Amino acid sequence: MYRPFSSAQRGFTLIEVMVAVVILAVGLLGMASLMARSQKSNESAYSRSQATLMAYDIVERMRTNLIDPASSDRKYKVLFVTESSSNTSQYAFSSLPSCTAPTGALPAGGASRASHDIASWCSSLKSSLPSVDAANTKISFDTSKLDTLGIAKVTVRIQWQDNSKDDGQTQYVEVVTSL
Repeated sequence: MYRPFSSAQRGFTLIEVMVAVVILAVGLLGMASLMARSQKSNESAYSRSQATLMAYDIVERMRTNLIDPASSDRKYKVLFVTESSSNTSQYAFSSLPSCTAPTGALPAGGASRASHDIASWCSSLKSSLPSVDAANTKISFDTSKLDTLGIAKVTVRIQWQDNSKDDGQTQYVEVVTSL
């Protein structure tokens, strides 16, 4: 049995569909915004992770730069940077804007190894963190306890421009350790 719609019910279904489409559109726009923000956060976290890995990389390079025990009267290997306070300048970091990857074989140790480490680390840093801030990325030493305790405090600070943030904030990672 067929009953025609009354004039009060006509078009009601069309209005419901239009409201549903508007609600769906607003929801989809919200999801797109959420995904864009998530991508920015992931990029920022990736940069922070790379900077942290690079900071620990140079610290480990310093730890492995050992003096050859045959060249000293000690019966164990000694870290090059803690052998004397003058050696810490070998890891001075001033070549970031123009650093290039080192060529040739890896030196055994000492000052030539330190120069090789800095050049290699600098090249890796620039390739893994392209927006690194050369002026504020540094390696510094506190050798005040070197003579008494044989400890050098090393601070590695890597700073970069975080382009994934809306306002391009400056971010940094700082690692402090004792050698």
